[in-house]
Amino acid sequence: MTTTTLKTRNHAMATSVFERLAISIETAPERLLVSLFTWQTRISDRRHLRGLDNRMLVDIGLNRADVEREAGKPFWQS
Repeated sequence: MTTTTLKTRNHAMATSVFERLAISIETAPERLLVSLFTWQTRISDRRHLRGLDNRMLVDIGLNRADVEREAGKPFWQS
């Protein structure tokens, strides 16, 4: 079982508000890093997608409108 799974299980089993707060604070740095990595990946993927030419888009089943809709989303939105 991973550390995150154990922390999640412990969070569900915690009985006091202070225990839940302590667990939330303990996992905050890990959750922040995961979010930052996810956001950076989205930025990179959307930039790459926008750079594809129409022939490549047809190959992957997309059109320019699909790409612009996806690439126009803010990085925090999936």
